[in-house]
Amino acid sequence: MAASMAVNITGVQQTLKELNSFDAKYRRQVTKDIKNAGDQIINEARSMVAYFDNSLNNGAPLSGMVRGNLVKGRETNWKTSQVQSGFKVKVGQRASKERYVNYGRTTDGVVTHTEQVAYGSKPYQLMVIQQINAAGAIYDHAGRNASSVFVTNLNKEAGEQPRAIDIAVERNREVVTDKVRQIVETVTNLLNRNIERPNGN
Repeated sequence: MAASMAVNITGVQQTLKELNSFDAKYRRQVTKDIKNAGDQIINEARSMVAYFDNSLNNGAPLSGMVRGNLVKGRETNWKTSQVQSGFKVKVGQRASKERYVNYGRTTDGVVTHTEQVAYGSKPYQLMVIQQINAAGAIYDHAGRNASSVFVTNLNKEAGEQPRAIDIAVERNREVVTDKVRQIVETVTNLLNRNIERPNGN
């Protein structure tokens, strides 16, 4: 279970592809530089889940999130340090084609029918901010597709979803995008100089 939000710059995929063929070592450094630019979003997202004042003073959005699993059969209780470390920057997420997956649906342990689910295509994404910790992802987007007592209580204490990633991205999108544009412009200028350089020099 994961939550994510993307920051994109048009035309960058081809630029980075050309750089990789020109100088793979520098291409890896550019990836690190882009990731470092995204750390501004990560730091804000982490600060947003650093501590919550609840009745048991255990730092979770709801006091019961520390004691019990949020998903039955999985270790998904709230641990602040793990939720904070679950925020990640991924650079260069590949495009995906539309695909269809068939799921067998059961009643009383017997498959009664098959349901086909369509997953839409996604474009190349330069930077993706992810929450890979299950409890963190649940906190961020609980209530998106369903309602429950848990969601009602969470909305009351922490507000409606989205509660972290999307907010951190929007607050920092302009600054981070400008940083990444500068990195890409540096790469583009380097590639242009290489193209314009006469053969043999």
